[in-house]
Amino acid sequence: MRPMVYAVTLLGTGLVLGLWLGGRPAKSAVTSNQTTPPLTVSVVEPERKALADAISVVGATRSRENVLVVPELPGLQVQRVEAEVGDYVQAGQTLAVLDGKGVGIARNELRSDFERTRGEYERMRSLLPQQLVSLESFKQKQAAFEVARARYENAQLSVQRTNVVAPAAGFVYRRTAAIGTLTSDTVALFEIAKDGEVEMDASVPEAVVGRLKPGMVASVKVAGRADAISGVIRLITPNVDSVTRASEVRIRLIAQGAIPVGIFAQARIDLAQIEGWTIPRSAMQQDSIGSYVWRVDGKGLVTRLPITPTLQTVDTVVVSEALGKLRIVAKAGPFLRENDKVLIAQAPR
Repeated sequence: MRPMVYAVTLLGTGLVLGLWLGGRPAKSAVTSNQTTPPLTVSVVEPERKALADAISVVGATRSRENVLVVPELPGLQVQRVEAEVGDYVQAGQTLAVLDGKGVGIARNELRSDFERTRGEYERMRSLLPQQLVSLESFKQKQAAFEVARARYENAQLSVQRTNVVAPAAGFVYRRTAAIGTLTSDTVALFEIAKDGEVEMDASVPEAVVGRLKPGMVASVKVAGRADAISGVIRLITPNVDSVTRASEVRIRLIAQGAIPVGIFAQARIDLAQIEGWTIPRSAMQQDSIGSYVWRVDGKGLVTRLPITPTLQTVDTVVVSEALGKLRIVAKAGPFLRENDKVLIAQAPR
């Protein structure tokens, strides 16, 4: 009797398990019945236009020709300062006055000596034709007169040099002169940007400097000034720094008013105009194969379209292919796969 009871028990358990499984849907069936909704994307049509191929460089402003105003009389005290930073001065204009009392006293003494020797020289010269004086005595008196005259003229020049004047016209961008300080023949009291000409000294990488030429136009932004300043490349130095691997490029600035010297500047230099089909930078995708965009057909299916970028800006990419009037996915490229179905977002009205 035991074998029969065991068989009945197994049969009953099988029936219960079958009924329990039959009452629940299979997990694989649920999955197969679900569909992923299509992704909604915005599209753009490529445009054919020209963009400027440009580079951006940084540097600082400097005077095109720097004029140092160094006093010719060292050791004198500055008595007055008559020019300030930012002033535009003319050539020969007095910038500072030195204390010249001692120089004036020395000049007066030398003037007395000069007038005395001149009188003696003129009297002896009048007596020489009558042979009342020897030729040797006349030559000695003439030499003494010429020495006294040279000393007196030099003293007069020293008095004039107590007025420190501008060697050339321009605007003063640095001043070290201060009332009461002593002058030195190695320290400039003023520094002047000759004729007010200020330029940008830019550092350009060696890989790019070969594309630059004098006369190229630049747009320069300097610190503390909201509007950009027009500029033109004036000079490209023919050497490359061994440490920075960059060359020095001078950009002449064209602006109204004085531009401070020594401040930070950034320049955008236009190299060329490149024409082609353009797309937004957000539309371009890249992977190990290369650059591409997603093209959307009339049924809403996306396919990969390889492209070759020829110029990239912050917002736009110029490609070498003729894209015509294709519809290109503007964004959401990383979320798409080949032959995905998408919905086109309606442009806002």
